[in-house]
Amino acid sequence: MSKKSIEDLFKESFENFEAEVSPSVWSNIKTALRGIGLGFIGKALLNKIGTNAVIAIVSSVATVIATVGVMHWSEKSLHKSTTSNATSEKPVTKEPTPVVKPDVIQKEKTTEVDNTIPQTSTPNVVSEKMQETKVVIEPFTKDKNKMKSIINQYSSEPIALVFPSPTGGTVPLIVNLSNTGKGVVNKWKYSDGKKDDNVANPVHVFENPGVYTVYLISTDQSGKTATDSAKITVTGNSSMAVVPRELSPNGDGKDDFFVFSGANMKTISGQIFDRKANILFECNKVGAKWDGKDRKGLEAQPGIYFYIVTGEGNDGKHYEQKGSISLIREENK
Repeated sequence: MSKKSIEDLFKESFENFEAEVSPSVWSNIKTALRGIGLGFIGKALLNKIGTNAVIAIVSSVATVIATVGVMHWSEKSLHKSTTSNATSEKPVTKEPTPVVKPDVIQKEKTTEVDNTIPQTSTPNVVSEKMQETKVVIEPFTKDKNKMKSIINQYSSEPIALVFPSPTGGTVPLIVNLSNTGKGVVNKWKYSDGKKDDNVANPVHVFENPGVYTVYLISTDQSGKTATDSAKITVTGNSSMAVVPRELSPNGDGKDDFFVFSGANMKTISGQIFDRKANILFECNKVGAKWDGKDRKGLEAQPGIYFYIVTGEGNDGKHYEQKGSISLIREENK
């Protein structure tokens, strides 16, 4: 019997055996069956050693063929898959996900909600928002007669309009007056009892402190008459009273008191003290008097005493006096 390959033996023994296996697979099968021996299989098949034996052998061989075929197919598939993945895959760079703080997210959400109140808010919330932003403007007055009066008053040039310069100051205060209205005949009256008739621009002198009123009666070319007035505040020149050189509290009405006073003074405060800086008397009002006694009401010893007096005048100026005074008792005269 001629020597046949394992493939030919399978074809002869099994009808219609047409398995397509690559030569390398048959090589692997030969290697796997080398321990059994091709001669033994051939003899068994040719001599017909028995159906059971042949079936067992064929089953074993089929199992080996299937195993080798699967291994061969798996190697090809793995090689192909590895090659495809190596050539097709590209490195993907992931962009870092921005980290957003919770409070920022909450703020953004809140802003978005505020911007879309009409679409997302409930009807009650929308109503409250509209009520908060609603602005109601009420007119200052609904009295049309009052409006017409204001219009008539300021639409045309007035007949009488007093313009004083200056409006206040210390005595003697010289005030220049003029009528800036359209009146041509002007009569001036002053609350100090004086007057000027038919004078366009009078000059008036206020000699005493006080608050005065200037009145103007003016007539225009058509014969219409109007009046106007202005206030003038006059303050006196302030001054501290002269302090005597001697104090003799003997009741004769002459230099019995040290009087803290002055002309047109708003405030006065003063102190009297001895050589050791012991305060014998102090005051904080205009017109206070020192009668030569100490704080306990006892008569101070004759001698030299010192004083300081400060105050504010009605003219807005600050005044100060300081010096010494001799206290003389009657028995020392």
